[in-house]
Amino acid sequence: MTTLKPWYISLIGTFALSIFCQKAEAATRFSGVGEDAATAFEAMKTAIGGLDNTTAIGPQNGGFRTVNWDGVLLDGTDFGGNTQVIVPNQVVGIPEDRFLSRGALYDDVYIVSGDGLESVNSGVTGQFPAFSPDNIFVHFGEDDNEIDQSFTLAGTTTPAATRGFGAIFLDVELPETSSIEFFNGSVSLGQYFVEPGGSGQPSFLGVLFDEPVVTEVELILGNNTIFDVDLDTNNITSGLADDPENGIDLVATDDLIYAEPEIAQEVPEPSALVALLFVGLFPKLCGKKQ
Repeated sequence: MTTLKPWYISLIGTFALSIFCQKAEAATRFSGVGEDAATAFEAMKTAIGGLDNTTAIGPQNGGFRTVNWDGVLLDGTDFGGNTQVIVPNQVVGIPEDRFLSRGALYDDVYIVSGDGLESVNSGVTGQFPAFSPDNIFVHFGEDDNEIDQSFTLAGTTTPAATRGFGAIFLDVELPETSSIEFFNGSVSLGQYFVEPGGSGQPSFLGVLFDEPVVTEVELILGNNTIFDVDLDTNNITSGLADDPENGIDLVATDDLIYAEPEIAQEVPEPSALVALLFVGLFPKLCGKKQ
C-alpha cells in the first residue's frame, strides 16, 4: 500500500481548495475614497441588485440590507432600553442582537456615537464626520480594534450567509491598517485592505461573491483603540490621539451594506477536499464529469 507524504497531501488539498474557490468564491471588489466612496457604495448596491430590504420584516428573496446607525437613540431608550449609556445623548453601547431584524449579529457590545467620539477621546476631534448623519459605529476596549459580525436569517438566530458585504470606514490614513476579512465558518475567503485617504475622509470597501458563502466578517479598524470603558462602572479611559505621522491611525465605521442573508453554502475544509478527491466526488462538486 502506498503511503502519501504529508507535504503531498497538503499540496493536493491546497490545489483542490483553489479549484473550488475559483468556482464558488469568485469575488468582485468595490473601493473608493472621499467623494468616490459614495460612488463605490452605490455601485455595490447596484451589483447586488433587488430591493432595499432594510425595513422589511423577516427573510426576503434577494435584495440587500443596510445599516447606518442613525436610528439608534442615544438617550438610553433605544431597543426597549436595552442599551448602555456611556455619555448621555452622545455615546451608547448596543447589544449584540440590536440589528438581528436585519440579519446581523455582533460578537460583542459595540459603540454608536453621535458626536464623532469626541466626548470619549479629544484626540479624534473632527476626524470622524459621519458619512450619513449623525451616528457612527466603532469598537472599544484596550488593545481592541476589531468588529465581528455574523449573519442570520433576518429576525431569527438561524445562521445564514451573504453574497457580499461592504462598509464605510472613516479616517483611514495609513495603508494596510484597516481591512475586512471574509469567512465561511472557519475558512477564510480572503482579507482585503481599505484604501487610505486624507484626514477625516470616508473610504468604502466591499466584496461581492458569486454565491452566499460569507457567514462572518471581521473588520479591523486602524491600529489602535479609540477608547475603553468599564461597562460595570462606566469608567471611561481615552485612547491615544490620532497621529498618522507617528504611526497611530484611529478609524471608525459608518454605513454597512450586505446582500440579503440566506441559507449558507458551505466551503469544504482542505482536508475534506482531499478526501473527496480520493473518493471521486470532488469533480462533481466542481460541476465536471469524471
